[in-house]
Amino acid sequence: MTAIAVRHALSFATLLLLAAAPAAAADGSFQPVGLWRFFHTDGTSFLAHLRPDQSATTDFGTGEVGIWRWEGGKVRLYYTDGWDDLLYAAGTGFRKSGWAPGADRCAAPTNDTAAERLGDDPDARPKP
Repeated sequence: MTAIAVRHALSFATLLLLAAAPAAAADGSFQPVGLWRFFHTDGTSFLAHLRPDQSATTDFGTGEVGIWRWEGGKVRLYYTDGWDDLLYAAGTGFRKSGWAPGADRCAAPTNDTAAERLGDDPDARPKP
């Protein structure tokens, strides 16, 4: 196994350990499981798939792999590439704040944009 493969395997194992929180919102604020459209600061979008087993993947770049868990009424997504996102209800919609690898998680997010819930099925294809 290469050093990079070992590092990714260890990162994924760490993410699995973090996924110990329950899958349902304690306060019933929203259902995270499903297909989501997230946005970059420049307005381009990518898809996020949040699954019932608390795994998460995106189609950003070559694809991100990670896990999600509840933090109060918000959902934290941790990815093996070092990014993490915070998904939350805001007004009548949703927002996604993201922190780049190495960014101070106590500081302002690297980006903060709208998020759209496209449906309940994380494996669905979005309608054009």
